[in-house]
Amino acid sequence: MHQSDGRAPAAWICPVCRESLALVGEARLWQCPSGHSYDVAREGYVNLLLPQHRRSRQPGDSAEMIRARRRFLATGAYDPMSTALAKIIASEGPKTVLDVGCGEGRHTRFISAPMVQAVDVAKAAVAAAARSDDAGWYAVASAADLPVADSSVDVAMAAFSPVISAELARVIRPGGVVVIAHPGRAHLAKLRALVYPDARPHTPRTQLADGTAWFTEVGRHSVTFPVAVTEASGLRDLYAMTPYRWHAPRDIGDRINSAARNGFETVADITLTICERSERQL
Repeated sequence: MHQSDGRAPAAWICPVCRESLALVGEARLWQCPSGHSYDVAREGYVNLLLPQHRRSRQPGDSAEMIRARRRFLATGAYDPMSTALAKIIASEGPKTVLDVGCGEGRHTRFISAPMVQAVDVAKAAVAAAARSDDAGWYAVASAADLPVADSSVDVAMAAFSPVISAELARVIRPGGVVVIAHPGRAHLAKLRALVYPDARPHTPRTQLADGTAWFTEVGRHSVTFPVAVTEASGLRDLYAMTPYRWHAPRDIGDRINSAARNGFETVADITLTICERSERQL
């Protein structure tokens, strides 16, 4: 558990009054000066998602999707992306890194910095992430209401997760950056062909298009690598962790079984876009 390793605690803030939170009671509780308190779960994370910010009883990815993604990423299939993200972040020499939409924390665990904080709106994902990582600090929270102090983050990252320009601009210090991983044109093309009869390349999108007042794109890197699966179960997990599942044809199970029969390989085509926070105030 974090309380015994001698590191400085995470710089969370209270989602109610926005004051700094501190670990108290043998590090089993986060509390602000106004007395709002939040229990530390047995896995080591804290839930800072206010009820009014939940869009459903269990917001975020479903438990099925989380399990599928955890199994698939555990094979190391996406480690080239994690490594590329970590390299870009390390080049900034950050003291504080925030992973927005960390999921089960696979990519987070590649990050090395004095302070690594990570949030996700899905409690099951955050629990899995915290259980697997003694180095990072994890909280259940929304990307639209980050429990992080103003201008306290050197580098933020978002890997296939929602980003809210104004909220990122609030928490990232001037001169800091956000690194966003998003699909390139050919990303998982053969997998998409299993789902869509007229599968088309992904359309590149400008990142933080609504945040040009605060962010300027300063770099873009393409990361491509083969993604191979040898069993239908692995292909089902890859499929289940993508948004393509929302458009599944009725016979998708048969298609997956057929495609995996002699081995299946597609390409991960991922763009890493780096945007720098300007001096402009919110």
